[in-house]
Amino acid sequence: MRLGGAERQLAGLACMLKAAGEEVEVLTYRDGDFYEAALEEAGVPHTFIPQKGGEAQLVRDIAAHIKASGCDTLISFLAGTNLKACLVKRLCPELRLIVSERNCNTSLLPHDMLRFCLYRRFADRVVSNSYAQTGFISRHAPALRDRLYTIPNFTDLELFKPVERDFRQPYRVVTTARLDSRKNALGLIRAAARCPGLSFDWYGAGEETAYGRRCRRLIARLGLEERFRIHPSTHEVASVYASADAFCLPSFYEGTPNALTEALACGLPAVCSAVSDNGRYVAEGRNGFLCNVRNEKELIRALQALASTAPDTMREYASRSRHVAEISFSKKLFFERYINLLRGPERGTKSGT
Repeated sequence: MRLGGAERQLAGLACMLKAAGEEVEVLTYRDGDFYEAALEEAGVPHTFIPQKGGEAQLVRDIAAHIKASGCDTLISFLAGTNLKACLVKRLCPELRLIVSERNCNTSLLPHDMLRFCLYRRFADRVVSNSYAQTGFISRHAPALRDRLYTIPNFTDLELFKPVERDFRQPYRVVTTARLDSRKNALGLIRAAARCPGLSFDWYGAGEETAYGRRCRRLIARLGLEERFRIHPSTHEVASVYASADAFCLPSFYEGTPNALTEALACGLPAVCSAVSDNGRYVAEGRNGFLCNVRNEKELIRALQALASTAPDTMREYASRSRHVAEISFSKKLFFERYINLLRGPERGTKSGT
């Protein structure tokens, strides 16, 4: 079995398949290392196909490489790559094509309609990393229903793991997300002013954007400099979670956010917006609180509920968060779901069913 395509989860999958004795290759066509070190360590060959002309020429070059290499299965990640993969399948009709949806739509746009149309014609399987996106495609492209699978991203449960916490009030709440309007940082800042029993640390890029400057000004205007701190993004995310008591993601829109899966793996109680897949992994009064963040009173209510949660209950929430991560986001489960899918339509089973 030979695979093409690249992205973080796909690189991880390639390494797992290689370790299981499969023949694997990763193809890329954009500049960047694409987890080259991990691939090299696992012995996974990485082929870069340079763009010599237009998009049509690139598709022909990818197809020529696949034919020459003997590839029988192509897995593609991200919307643009999926479109190219469908055109590659047109040139390589014997190829088995699995396209991976990494976004979560809230509305159907013309380019989505085009993508789903190509999937209907060329894709053998369509894999979403969120149940919400699987549902969206099912509603808007019902002809694909029998080809839809849901395989959530894996999280490194060895890197992201619980630490001993005292859970002393006031609790320290951490958010790891880009500072932009979709993530609703301004809403969280306004809610923080009504929750004196909590302190907040937001880690993420975007501090120098217009939105980031608005956040800074609002923090100053509300006098929250000591309780709401903005930090640059960091590669040491696990240590950020280790220093926190709880996690908050007040986004207006998500798929299955990696930040949430990592925070749960670290044993953090969570306050999240009730959008997309969040409600599958955060249960009200079990390991955190959900809210409709378009109503800021709801966000304030959830944060105040967190602030008033006793330390012993916080420890119970922490244990449940870790359990959710173990049964939902392990590499083993991710690998098993893909193996079931790769065995073929007559033997594979729909993941998540």
